Amino acid sequence: MNSMRVLIADDEPAARRKLSRMLGAFAFIDIVAEASDGDAALQLICEHQPDVAFLDIEMPEMTGIEVAQRAAASNVHIVFVTAYDHFAVQAFETQAVDYLLKPVSADRLARCIEQIEKGARTGRPASDRVDAHSPVTQLTIRHGAAVRIVEHDHIAWLESVQGYCRVWLSESGQRAHKQESLILDTSLAQACSVLPENQFLRASRSAIINAELVIIHWTAKRQMFVVLNGFEEQPITVSRRNASLFRKHWADQ
Repeated sequence: MNSMRVLIADDEPAARRKLSRMLGAFAFIDIVAEASDGDAALQLICEHQPDVAFLDIEMPEMTGIEVAQRAAASNVHIVFVTAYDHFAVQAFETQAVDYLLKPVSADRLARCIEQIEKGARTGRPASDRVDAHSPVTQLTIRHGAAVRIVEHDHIAWLESVQGYCRVWLSESGQRAHKQESLILDTSLAQACSVLPENQFLRASRSAIINAELVIIHWTAKRQMFVVLNGFEEQPITVSRRNASLFRKHWADQ
């Protein structure tokens, strides 16, 4: 993709200006249209045929999800930009490329753009998000009807609790989600399979930790212990079998 033609749709002028300014950092991006409601967004998609549409979800006239559904016949790649994480399941059912939570950071936006570019270069559908080479940086957490999108860097460690996973949040994650932990409707093994193995290491049968947050580690009586940033009063035991994974990780740093 030599150039990327973009549409921005958000009913808040300040949000449109901010995203436009952030996208302006990419020389190959051309913002061809902006819309303040869903109806205008759909019309402008049909008129300008952009490569990518950044859509807010809660907009007048038509929601961003409705816009994506009605624009499904076009080749536009949909990226949702919203302050709410509970629309995630509906959003991804529209084959969206990405789901960005406000406030969007420059790094997170850059990863989104990189993912779209990579899809264009390889000829793979942009909505085919999960593969060995895609920079997946989020975990979708479902518990009953509730859904949250959590950045990997917001996860400190995961704990197996009676068939469920408790996801303990890092300090930045706690600020973002206003709570210390979240419950995930899946097993620890299933959670481990979708987390980056160079960042999240299996400490034991009941714990997976974000190795980037380890601030102290020691061995006593042939047993390894680690302490994570923000969890100084809660040392985590590493099984003897898995201790070698941690030593290798630190040796490779």
